[in-house]
Amino acid sequence: MRVLAVILASSLCWGCFVFDEIDAGQKEMDRYDVKRKASGEAAAPGKPETASPQERMKQWWNSAHTFSPRADDAKSDVVSCKLGGSVRFMNQVDCQNSGGRVARGGGGR
Repeated sequence: MRVLAVILASSLCWGCFVFDEIDAGQKEMDRYDVKRKASGEAAAPGKPETASPQERMKQWWNSAHTFSPRADDAKSDVVSCKLGGSVRFMNQVDCQNSGGRVARGGGGR
């Protein structure tokens, strides 16, 4: 009977440790959030901080841009490769070795 009481008491105390860890993690997150707000990295003016996920998605989508090659990526030989009825992006040599055809006009070099 005593063993059962000890096991029950120790299992209840285990939850306290978990809650302490969650509280410590929340304090750490708040610490970094305070630094962000103090550095002036607040939300852009005119945008509500409590925007719904749909509104935030629309704002992101309206400001999204396509990727362009980076300046240091000028030596890259990744091309659009037509292979087996689909277009894949791979090294130009790998495309040719696998029997594919380099797609021109869409970024092929």
